Amino acid sequence: MPGTVKILSNVALAISITVGIYANILGLLMTPSVQRFAVYAHKINTLFAGDNLNKPEAFGFAERQVTPFNLQTPDGETLYGWHILPVDVYARNEKALLDEERPEGPAEDFTATSAFRLLTAAEPEPAKLVVTFHGNAGHVAQGWRTATYRNLASQANTHVITIDYRGFGYSTGSPTEAGLITDGTALVDWALKTANIPPERIVILGQSLGTAVASAVALHFADPDADLIPSESRELRPLIASEDKLQPTTFAGVILVAPFSSLPSLMLTYRIGGLLPLLLPLRPFPSIAGILTDKMLDKWLSAERLEAYYNAIAGNPQLLSSSSGRSMGGLQLVHSIGDRDIPYHQTEMICRRIFGQGEEPGVYDGSEADGSVKCVDGSKGPTVLDVDAEGRPRVRFEIIEYGGHNRLITYSQVAVAVARAFEDLFD
Repeated sequence: MPGTVKILSNVALAISITVGIYANILGLLMTPSVQRFAVYAHKINTLFAGDNLNKPEAFGFAERQVTPFNLQTPDGETLYGWHILPVDVYARNEKALLDEERPEGPAEDFTATSAFRLLTAAEPEPAKLVVTFHGNAGHVAQGWRTATYRNLASQANTHVITIDYRGFGYSTGSPTEAGLITDGTALVDWALKTANIPPERIVILGQSLGTAVASAVALHFADPDADLIPSESRELRPLIASEDKLQPTTFAGVILVAPFSSLPSLMLTYRIGGLLPLLLPLRPFPSIAGILTDKMLDKWLSAERLEAYYNAIAGNPQLLSSSSGRSMGGLQLVHSIGDRDIPYHQTEMICRRIFGQGEEPGVYDGSEADGSVKCVDGSKGPTVLDVDAEGRPRVRFEIIEYGGHNRLITYSQVAVAVARAFEDLFD
């Protein structure tokens, strides 16, 4: 008996210590600086190990294929970015690119470079541009990101442009939700107004955290006055209040790889490194979990924004098609069943939100235009749902078996989604 009592006492002590540590961790996560560090992980990168982003050749690119540049945001931050030339364009212009004088760091004036000239050239045919938004942690060249750029740039005449958000990599500032939306909007605004790339030749691509940025940016351009965009924040006010007021705009496509419906909903299932649950132990105590998620500073309500995006475009011929007659504003979501960081159920939740089902399973008996949409269900294995409703943007959900969380964006399904958007190949 004494031995049993001692064992039970040790177990109780271990449980108490574990609960105490867990409670302290949750308490720390309510501190704004710690919370944002945990969400964005912007200080976790490989720059300390000697990565030099100004030497893209070290990451597998041809010499001068990548042009580093800086982009100024409306609120005074300096964002570091890359422009990646398509392989075919690079091959035709390799000598001129190698002969060009360049600084060691970012181009002093990107518009004066050969890369910009090739991006904006009308011949032999106008360029296509993929604007990419990466996930949390790291920098533009970390992990599978460079493989993604090479994969996309292997498509004919397809340029790629990407940035590090404020506080990431060489970019200045500190990340916030409104700040990252400002960064993403500034990059797309640059593509439209400085590079003069028309919307029908632009695809917006986001992965993980980047899907939240892409969703907000897409809504911002489709409906500049949308309530779901933090227009009252200091970061966005200078952009929205500019003299050149934004007109509603859609693009060749928006592609989201491993998205999540909102940060609070994700936190209830999120496992650090795919293993250690964060708020999952609190699911039996919804009131406590609700208090904690309500205190999250940045909620990233992507499902709500995508629903608003879908509805903002509906019934508007100018947003649904270009002057040349091609369809515009299409939305594609790709997720892996093997994703241990952001479960594919998050994509299912987005589907249900877009089609008016809330975020619980069910069948949507929608308007006459939409008909009845049974949302995507990955529990039965890999699946595709393609929704083509008259007077609505095309929406495609693809849940695949392989790919995990980070590597998925390098898979052919994503490259095909980009080609599908550019070439209007849904049918």
